[in-house]
Amino acid sequence: MTKATRKNMRRTKGLIPALVLGSAVLLGGCSVLDDILAVDAPSRVIASDLEDPAAASLLVASVANEFRCALSHYIVGVGLVGMEYDDASANTINTIWDTRNHDTSGYGSRYAIDDCGSGLPALYIPLSRTRWYADQVLKSLADWTVDEVPEKAAFEADVATWAGFTYVLFGESMCEVAFDGEAKQPFSAAFDLAVLRFDQAIAAGSGDIQNLARVGKARALLNLGQLSAASAAAAPVPAGFSYMLDYSDADSETRNKPWELNHRDDEITVGLTYRDLSFGGMLDPRAAVTDKGLVGLNGEDVWTVDKYPSASSQIEVGSWEEAQLIMAEFAVADGRLADAVTIIDALHTNAGLPLFSTEVPGATATEVTDQITYERSVEMFVEGHHLFDIKRLGIPLFPPVGAVAPSGTFYSDDLCFEIPAVEFQNNPNIG
Repeated sequence: MTKATRKNMRRTKGLIPALVLGSAVLLGGCSVLDDILAVDAPSRVIASDLEDPAAASLLVASVANEFRCALSHYIVGVGLVGMEYDDASANTINTIWDTRNHDTSGYGSRYAIDDCGSGLPALYIPLSRTRWYADQVLKSLADWTVDEVPEKAAFEADVATWAGFTYVLFGESMCEVAFDGEAKQPFSAAFDLAVLRFDQAIAAGSGDIQNLARVGKARALLNLGQLSAASAAAAPVPAGFSYMLDYSDADSETRNKPWELNHRDDEITVGLTYRDLSFGGMLDPRAAVTDKGLVGLNGEDVWTVDKYPSASSQIEVGSWEEAQLIMAEFAVADGRLADAVTIIDALHTNAGLPLFSTEVPGATATEVTDQITYERSVEMFVEGHHLFDIKRLGIPLFPPVGAVAPSGTFYSDDLCFEIPAVEFQNNPNIG
């Protein structure tokens, strides 16, 4: 039974409700936001809700929905930068993402200008709003009693988890970070904050959300280079665990963005290095793709990602497979190659692939490490992980720096995003 089949058979608890489609709208600037912009819509949050314990359920659902939209856009943007997707359009903005050319103003700054619901990938505004909003809701929940909010612990676990993942995405995509009007810090500071939020979620939560927070904490610690601690955080995640976010075609903010730009609009295509990946002579079902038989506006063939076939396709946030691969990295670093190989073989059994131990008997530490890198690229294919893996693991860029794109633009090596101009304007402490 393949991983895709098993995931179709199990739907995790705690999926995002479709109740709050618009959720919160925040004032621009994001890292120095002072309030929520009240809007005349019954499904949206207003400023007074942050002071009303009766609105707790709405606030928690809204944070989750903010993260849902942010993640969907993030996956497309970092997928283009991180080689999982290639541009297939005649759109200058998509070309900038794809060729790794970014700036803090002009066309190159669209990563910091576009928002959820935009026809283009968005990064900074959705993440900034989700982060700020989640932290504000956590503060409100801390002030309320259990009598006022009986589900207080569960709500805190949910919101802290989405806050933690938002900080992770900041750290994985930004060159530096600046939060809440403070001075800029190394991107690793976002991972430190993520660990704090995940610890809060683990302490307050249970079941699926607790296991999701464990995966998130392990991911943040892995990014910090703390392999032993990352492995320990990942170890309790049970076999078969997978946390999926729901999407729908209700409106542009709830739609699966990878499907929209890849399947519906033919604006992006599967990157050349991700087409027909195989192991032991078998196509790898975890990164299944299809040649659509069309040519994009820039002359590129359009290939689609099979895991996102519709506007309502779910997106995985964390899984047992990811936890296992984090443990495998530590096993190699700890000199336990056999344990790492056992993990890889288990993943191959689940995917219906030949065993790594059979195909590469007596594998060296380098061979096992290279295989773990491959396993990560297919297990978390177009889920927002690969860009930071390129930086963390030194994966070669393709096309290489200096190559010419179909648009005539040269490929660069911008693998992170600078703090945008809007933050310098709003935050005098950045420097």
